[in-house]
Amino acid sequence: MFCKYCGKEVPDNAAFCTECGKPLGEPAPQPTAPTVNARELGITSRSIVTAILLTIVTCGIYGLYWFVVLTNEMNKLSGKEQDMSGGMALLLSLVTCGIYTIFWAYKMGEKRDIVTGESASSNVVYLVITLFGFGIIVYALAQDAINKAVERQ
Repeated sequence: MFCKYCGKEVPDNAAFCTECGKPLGEPAPQPTAPTVNARELGITSRSIVTAILLTIVTCGIYGLYWFVVLTNEMNKLSGKEQDMSGGMALLLSLVTCGIYTIFWAYKMGEKRDIVTGESASSNVVYLVITLFGFGIIVYALAQDAINKAVERQ
């Protein structure tokens, strides 16, 4: 448990804090990471099947829009709004003929782990999937993480 006065971790059976010496009484709540409400950020769930079909039907044009929205929403949910915006990521992907997309997939995996609260090394999985040419699967997996974050709220 933690001391409610100084925040130092103390043994569960201690009556007084070993750091500040104050009586412990009932244990202080565990510090937690701040939660982000997806609905307050204006993020709604999106049908993955519909998004994939629209990408195919529009010959990839909807996929460009989806890329931008995924990037922006994942930045908001992971608390990394200072990271590169979706529009800039799309521009870099086009200018580098898709090379930046490999880095984008890696970073998207990192952000997915932050959003879901898991340490699943999704960044490596997303990187490998993208290297094998299945980037749309990365889109779907990222969208799934966003959808689950919206449903939790």
